[in-house]
Amino acid sequence: MKNFTRKIKNYIKKNPSSPFSKLTSSTYALFNDFILVLANLTGYFPSHTIRNVLYRRIFRIKMPSDSTIYCRCRFLKPTDVNIGHNSIIGEDAFLDGRYGIYIGDNVNIGGDLRIYTMELDIESEDFGSTGSSIFIEDRVYIGTRVIILPGVKIKEGAVVASGAVVTKDVDAWTMVGGVPAKFIRNRPKLKYELNTKNRIHFQ
Repeated sequence: MKNFTRKIKNYIKKNPSSPFSKLTSSTYALFNDFILVLANLTGYFPSHTIRNVLYRRIFRIKMPSDSTIYCRCRFLKPTDVNIGHNSIIGEDAFLDGRYGIYIGDNVNIGGDLRIYTMELDIESEDFGSTGSSIFIEDRVYIGTRVIILPGVKIKEGAVVASGAVVTKDVDAWTMVGGVPAKFIRNRPKLKYELNTKNRIHFQ
């Protein structure tokens, strides 16, 4: 099956204007759009257990059973969203996985998060886009209504205050806030595990 798929991809690359290539590309795009709609609708299912099983098994989000995504999460390319152990993502999040999102262990993220891995390049002659992965390391705490822009790395134990717009890397064990986010103070180095067993089951 993999060899067959590879042959089709190679044919499309060599013959992009052929009727078969156009039909195959259109069908593939339509299928991906349909899967994305289903992934986003899954966020409205009022059960952690069923919702997170669907995220892992159907939509191929890399997430262990001891982590959770609260309700109404929306995605772009959920297959490139990676979440570690004992991590929590609050309700109404938006996760743009097109260039990859990597979230570590024991990460606590408040509601209304916005993570973007792509953005328009305002200096591009054809007004194209640019993008880069997002890395959120272990024991990071992110408040509500935070926006994280492409290419940012939030290092271990960092805290991002509510309402911040993160445009550049955040150092380990520091707190940042504001628009754009700037250093506020240091945070003591702590070693803890989030208790994700005590969930609000129908949210």
